[in-house]
Amino acid sequence: MSATGVSPHRLVTGHRHDPLGLPARHPLLSWSVDGGPLAPGSFEVRVAESRAALAEPEQLIWSTHTERPWVVYDGPPLGSRDRRYWQVVTAAPSGRASSEPATFEVGLAGLADWHGSWVAPVSRPFRRESWDPCPHLRRTFTLEDQPERARLYATALGIYRVWVNGTELTADALFRPGWTDYRRRLYHQTFDCTHLLRRGTNVIAVVLANGWYAGRLGLLREPGFYGNRPAFRAQLETSGPDGATSTLVTDQAWRVGYGAIQATDLIRGEVQDLRQEPRGWRDAGFDDGGWAEPDQLDHPAGVILEPQPHDSIRAHRVHEGRLVHEHGRGPAVFDFGQNIVGWTRIESPLEPSVELIVRHGEILSPHRRVYSENLRGAFQEDRYAVGERGPHRLEPLFTLHGFRYAEVWGLPQAPGTDSPASDSESDASPQRVGFQVHPDAAVTAVSVETGHDAVGTFECSDERLNALARSIEWTVRDNFLEVATDCPQRDERMGWLGDAGVIAPTAAYMFDVGAFLAKFTQDAADAQTADGAIPSYVPSVPPSEHIPGAPGWADGFVRLVHLLVERYADVVSAARLFDHVRRFVDHVDRHNPDGLRVSAVGADFGDWLSLPEHDGHTIHPGYEYTGAYSTSPRAVVGTAHSYRTFVEAARIAGRLGHLGESERYAARAEEIRAAYRAAFVATDGTIDGATQTVYAQAVGYGLVRDEEAEMAVEHLAGLIEQRGHLTTGIHGTGHVLAVLARHGHEELAVRMLLRDEYPGWLHMLASGATTIWERWDGIKPDGTVATSEMNSFNHYALGGIGTFLYERLAGLDASALSWDGRVDVRPLYTPRLDWVRASYQSPSGTIESGWRRDGATITHQLNVPATAVAHIYLPDGWTLRSGAPAAAGPADVRLGPGRHDLVIASAESR
Repeated sequence: MSATGVSPHRLVTGHRHDPLGLPARHPLLSWSVDGGPLAPGSFEVRVAESRAALAEPEQLIWSTHTERPWVVYDGPPLGSRDRRYWQVVTAAPSGRASSEPATFEVGLAGLADWHGSWVAPVSRPFRRESWDPCPHLRRTFTLEDQPERARLYATALGIYRVWVNGTELTADALFRPGWTDYRRRLYHQTFDCTHLLRRGTNVIAVVLANGWYAGRLGLLREPGFYGNRPAFRAQLETSGPDGATSTLVTDQAWRVGYGAIQATDLIRGEVQDLRQEPRGWRDAGFDDGGWAEPDQLDHPAGVILEPQPHDSIRAHRVHEGRLVHEHGRGPAVFDFGQNIVGWTRIESPLEPSVELIVRHGEILSPHRRVYSENLRGAFQEDRYAVGERGPHRLEPLFTLHGFRYAEVWGLPQAPGTDSPASDSESDASPQRVGFQVHPDAAVTAVSVETGHDAVGTFECSDERLNALARSIEWTVRDNFLEVATDCPQRDERMGWLGDAGVIAPTAAYMFDVGAFLAKFTQDAADAQTADGAIPSYVPSVPPSEHIPGAPGWADGFVRLVHLLVERYADVVSAARLFDHVRRFVDHVDRHNPDGLRVSAVGADFGDWLSLPEHDGHTIHPGYEYTGAYSTSPRAVVGTAHSYRTFVEAARIAGRLGHLGESERYAARAEEIRAAYRAAFVATDGTIDGATQTVYAQAVGYGLVRDEEAEMAVEHLAGLIEQRGHLTTGIHGTGHVLAVLARHGHEELAVRMLLRDEYPGWLHMLASGATTIWERWDGIKPDGTVATSEMNSFNHYALGGIGTFLYERLAGLDASALSWDGRVDVRPLYTPRLDWVRASYQSPSGTIESGWRRDGATITHQLNVPATAVAHIYLPDGWTLRSGAPAAAGPADVRLGPGRHDLVIASAESR
């Protein structure tokens, strides 16, 4: 074992780095610390109003000592515009160490801080989805001096992009202000534009689009669910060297015009006519005398306006397009090598008489065209017209597509490749040389992501599993955009809570999703009904706002709050949301007093997208058009979710200090477990329905224990061996391999993981997947595609297996780290792999776990953060030889902070 000096780093406020425009709450301050060991209470947190004041104890506005690497700020209340600096100092045997200072700044805390009004374009006649030009907004103003500080606070009913003196502020904050239920809550953004302003004339320029507010949304067949036209609100505050301040607001002094974007929609796509773009309109010298005054609007009644609590969407990567087919006079088809969310970028000369069309899709049809049948009401199509040959750079501003392939119509052909038709009258079929892309044309794709940190890595000796881990990571990246969407390509794109609750533990190993989940759970809280029901997806739009959420979907809200508390110690978000958790569990209990979840269950999807366990299983009633099965009894699955929800509610209450409610929820959970066992579990361990899911879920959630659990696992293993593959759907898949591995069926678990035939994860990869499919049979073994009505190729629910890769294959379980300082290491030394390693930049510090096989001996390397203790649970038949006190499986070996090199031998080597 080796130990190094302690160094606090990665200071985050509310899960964000140096956030600008934080809500005016008591934020969670957290940090990472490597090395070790540390003395108890060795973290000192200092907060001051300036960087220099951090070094002067008498100038601190708040300080505290803590044992864990997180604390809730409890200093003087924060108000609008407050900027604070903070630092962590540690004490260890190696000496004291101080972090680099971090900062946070509060936005405008409430409506009282806003002046001016909303501005909107005057309503235009004859608008339609194919012609609804995006308004351009401008405001010129004069500054007497170069400001020392300038903040632009901005928001929209719709989405916006903003430039100051020609430089875009929203380049790394796309699709702002994001998606919320605009009837209840709206976020604003804070931009530092000090460096962009100058003495003399300045200009703010804005393009405004419908976005989620007035565009197409989810399964609705018409746009404009929240409103019928976008609006904008902004406030520029500057302070000069003499201390004088000035404020510029949105009002009728602004001017409204129109430009290139003739229509745009997140689901349909974008239409641009570059001939309509006013040249230089973003510059201060542009003459907008012919532009119109905007309409002034009041703030929507009852709508909260507060600073954005989460990270914005930003561009992630540019993907080169590879030409895969030229369809003669038709389109050129490009492959970007990865299923992404974003848009295509065309850089090419163009013919002014030709309209360039780009269509997007996830796979290709048998004729090597973009497959679009699974998009339903989403067009995913962009169109461009230009006024001159170019060259041009064309890309949309306000739309998102889910795609790997793009079909481009109208690209110019290479010079000299078009032979004239024959003049012979007898030549009925004139021959022409095939189309070739112009050498000056380039087609790329821009993928986007939420700006949270990537924190995890997994790799092993089997490249197929590495590809699987990358596919899960991409699926999370593509769908954790404002809300945790089910899919990014078809017309749905909604925040299904069931899928999110399944993937979130895996996502948390790959990304720091604390701020994202804090925002998304607030969306769920905002959607809660007066009766306490939580809908299946949020923000709530019809039909979900009219019916209770399904078991497992509504419960996803509690799953996510629980993860925030346990993984991130986010007691700030949990305290804000706890009343909503309380109301939801009371709603479930009130409608199901005997504990069995059969009432107020909404659509009740059960174990959605499972496979038939045996002949006679029918497609889920009411959803025949989807081809979707849900083979487990819904009462069994739903009651299991109730039990787990009460267990998690008890833990949340306990972490918040609500001990009475914690005890009450824990006791009620045991009553529900007893009701489940009495109603569904037979004396021989069989469970009603006898599907793989009911057994895996019952054991995974702890509904059956000890001897009952062992019998259930034997039934589960027997079903898998009999069927030859997994049949589990959304809510069974995340349990099944871990349950098998923990109860003596490690080989079967790994065999199912590595199965490359249909159905299986590796079948997806062998069929060309770079993201996880919605359904096991998305593409069948014969290459045919399952029903187009519901067949996404970028859908993360089945990717919950990622937790198994980290926690069992690599032996890195950080689920108890934030509160208990414990890393559980339960490695699965499967002979099917030569080596495995994983790393996780946890909220407490970097954890690494990796092992390599050398015959019958394993070398296992661990890196344990300064605030943690690793508990090594050796598998049966394995002995720890060196690197720690000798022990044999299933012993619990404890190792302190630092790096450890362990040599572990199997019984066969002795």
